[in-house]
Amino acid sequence: MTNISQSQAIDLIESTRDGGTIFNVTFIKRTNGEVRNMNARLGVKRGQNGVGLAFNAKQKNLIVCYDVQKAQEMKAQGMTDEQASKASYRMINCDSITDLNLKGVSYSIEKL
Repeated sequence: MTNISQSQAIDLIESTRDGGTIFNVTFIKRTNGEVRNMNARLGVKRGQNGVGLAFNAKQKNLIVCYDVQKAQEMKAQGMTDEQASKASYRMINCDSITDLNLKGVSYSIEKL
């Protein structure tokens, strides 16, 4: 496992946006302190309504992503593709990323 800084981890995640690469990220949720492990993807347009967020995610140190596993679970529960897609967007808390797996390489994020 390779040790990298938080900013390097964010850069690696953002570098997947154009290619649509699926990555695995582990972080601590802001809302309840729970550890979250997510298979995610950036750059997904499906299910968007064109309105956008009511706040700037980058200013809050968040990355908007598409939770691939959540979408599959929702479809398995009987939701349509469109409904599942709309409900599968999540936020990654950049301040608390602990691990990242990308293109077969595992990274551990150093705490400052």
